[in-house]
Amino acid sequence: MEDDKVLAGLLQNYPDALTDRKRLQALLLDLFPQDRRKRNLLMLVYDDGIVGEMKGLEQIDKMTLHRFVRSIELGYDVRTKSAETAVMSWAKALGLLLDGGAGQREEETPLGGGGDFGLSTKKEWVPCESDSLYEYEETSRGLRILKYMDFDEPVVVIPNMIEGKKVIAVGNYAFKGCVGIERIVISDGIEMLGNGVFLNCRGLKEAVLPESLRCIGSTDATGCPKILGSEIKYEGAFEYSGLEEIRVPDSVKFIGENSFAGCGQLRRAALPGKLKEIKENTFRWCKSLREVVFPQELDTVRISAFEGCDALQSVDLPEGVTSIEEGAFAGCKSLESIYIPDSVTEIGGGKGTGFLKTFGEPDERHENFTIRCNSGSYAMQYARAWQIRCVRA
Repeated sequence: MEDDKVLAGLLQNYPDALTDRKRLQALLLDLFPQDRRKRNLLMLVYDDGIVGEMKGLEQIDKMTLHRFVRSIELGYDVRTKSAETAVMSWAKALGLLLDGGAGQREEETPLGGGGDFGLSTKKEWVPCESDSLYEYEETSRGLRILKYMDFDEPVVVIPNMIEGKKVIAVGNYAFKGCVGIERIVISDGIEMLGNGVFLNCRGLKEAVLPESLRCIGSTDATGCPKILGSEIKYEGAFEYSGLEEIRVPDSVKFIGENSFAGCGQLRRAALPGKLKEIKENTFRWCKSLREVVFPQELDTVRISAFEGCDALQSVDLPEGVTSIEEGAFAGCKSLESIYIPDSVTEIGGGKGTGFLKTFGEPDERHENFTIRCNSGSYAMQYARAWQIRCVRA
């Protein structure tokens, strides 16, 4: 049976499946038990918010389909054909009509043009040209900057065009050790930043990130997306830089491990609303971090994500978070309170050593450390089991 018909049957038999992510995952596992890749692709379309947007449509046009496919293709480093297949499966399952198709069902209407649905890519950025300041190489999608070759000027604008060709990514370690740069402006149109791209840029106080940016660092356990370069260990994009504040645009769907680790001057961080996970060690040892704007759709806070954030005083986790892993807030000596929503069903998990407590050892915590939660919640049970003070949220 075709995938869209299987999905249509799922939606018919389980009309509330799209409101419960874990249930949807379980149902897809039942329907496609041997095809992990297919399940993951279908979940990517769901997690990206595309299925939710489709639900509000009566028909769909080519430009909207193109936008959905590009979001999956570029945001998750997925091949065009695979992104197309997953998006179209959901569109067909939801019974969407193609706008302008004279009442035809979507599958009866030719889209033309393969991966681009017969449309040229919309130019969403203003060209910022450069010539000899970079080593770079050409990929199938555009140029990847390999290395910055100029002197450490206080302000550097990373171009989105070199010799008339579009720059799509700044590769691994491209600016590593450029200690004299104080402000980086990444031009609109650039979509990926590699691991260690600004590693040890200790003078870097400000980074302006564009709305075109899709991922920062590695996106999975196998290493970087191919467009960023070879597989390397997880060294964060801004690790040990001098950043004082960072706002990550909502277009970003992945932030790799260690991305801001060791940024000792970082005081405030605003994360994108659709980010699902704060990865391992993301803000580890950010000793000046006082304020974090958490993603609205956050699901998991990974191992040691905020370990050693000495200045952090209060945390309000958003509704929908399900897991806070081992050592996530260990060593946060100034943390007086944390709100843990009812949605949390696991505290202290993850593939760690098992020796690092989620909120650190009792003698490492603030003397008034308190968990704020609701009566009967998992957080209340956890607080009592570990003899941590808890109060009504």
